Formats: sequence, structure tokens, C-alpha cells
Amino acid sequence: MSLWATFGELLPGARARGEQVAEFTAAWTRSNEAALAGDGPLWIVLGDSGAAAIGASAIDRGYVGQVLARLRAECDPGWRVVNLGRSGVRTVDIVQEQLPRLAELPPATLVSCSVGMNDVLRGSLRASPAALEAIAAAMPPGSIMATMPRGMFDLRSRQLNAPIRAAAARHGHRIADLWATTGPPWHGHLSGDWFHPNDRGYEDWAKAFTRVLAPDL
Repeated sequence: MSLWATFGELLPGARARGEQVAEFTAAWTRSNEAALAGDGPLWIVLGDSGAAAIGASAIDRGYVGQVLARLRAECDPGWRVVNLGRSGVRTVDIVQEQLPRLAELPPATLVSCSVGMNDVLRGSLRASPAALEAIAAAMPPGSIMATMPRGMFDLRSRQLNAPIRAAAARHGHRIADLWATTGPPWHGHLSGDWFHPNDRGYEDWAKAFTRVLAPDL
């Protein structure tokens, strides 16, 4: 068994989390189909379990759902989201799996990417900068790239934040600074597995994105 698999199995509520991953994956598939059938400004989300709202009480209580609610309330009620985020995804998986799907989707008003924790957990970060560069190059200028949050393997997370910021700067993207909005105390901000955010924790993530979107809001 890999180190990552062992870590996942040791987290509290591992079975319940696995069931939630399956439930939320199916729910996002349905939501994406409905979004593509609609009209209005389109937000395409790339990412991992954080983008997929794992740990939240419902898919609309993750940071994507919370930011989408603000966009609909304060900008345009027709805002739609296609969320490609999936649990367990690394930066290289975004390049191999999600960027081809991004290229097939209609032009988006907004594209964002939050990824990296699985790179941090699974070992070497040597391939991550090149993958982040490919992600940044594939997204339209003005997209949003999120930094790593605080509270889990902070030293390695800070190491990954440097290439995230560099790739964003080179390609004219904005930064949603999760590092700045997820500081301690963490009590009451984590889900039952003590790893993923809960609804309140995702509010901290949503703050980072709404700060970037403040001129639009």
C-alpha cells in the first residue's frame, strides 16, 4: 500500500469520506450537465478535493458553491459553474486529465485552479513546477490560481507556493491567497476527517477568491 493510501486510511472517518467522494462526484456530474445546458457567465473550476467540496455538508457549501452564490447575488443571477475538481488529483493529473476537458468546453468568463496538497502529501515536488507552468499556460489570462492553505505540512506547502505564484505572474493570472486566509486557529474549521475543511473552513477559502473578485462583486 502506498504512503498516500496508508495516510488516507488512517484519517478518522475514512469510510464516510469515501462515500462522500462518490456522492459528490455524482452530484457534480449532474450539476455540470445542467450548467452546460444553461446560459449565462461560465466559471470553469480545475482542482482536487478542495474544489470538489469534500468535507463540506453539501457541494454548494464548499468554496466553489459559496463564491458562486456571491457571484449570482451581486453580479449576475445567471452565473454557472462547471467543476472538474476531483478527490486525489495532483498537478500532473490536472495537466493530463482536466486541461484536455477544459479545451473541449465552451469559452469561460472565469477559470480557476486550486491544487497541490496531494503533491505535498505524496512525496517529491520536483514535477510540480513544470505541471503548474503547463496549467497556467493553458488557462486564459486573468484566470485565478490558488496558493496552498496553511495548517498541513506548512513547510512543503510554502515550497509549492513559490512556483504557483511564479507561474501565475508569468501568464497574467490572479492569485487567490489561501495561505493568507487559512491561518490559525483551526478549531471548528475542519471536517470529521481532521484534514478537509468543513463549511466554515471553506468560508476561509471563499474569502481568498472573493478578495480577488472584489472589483466584479
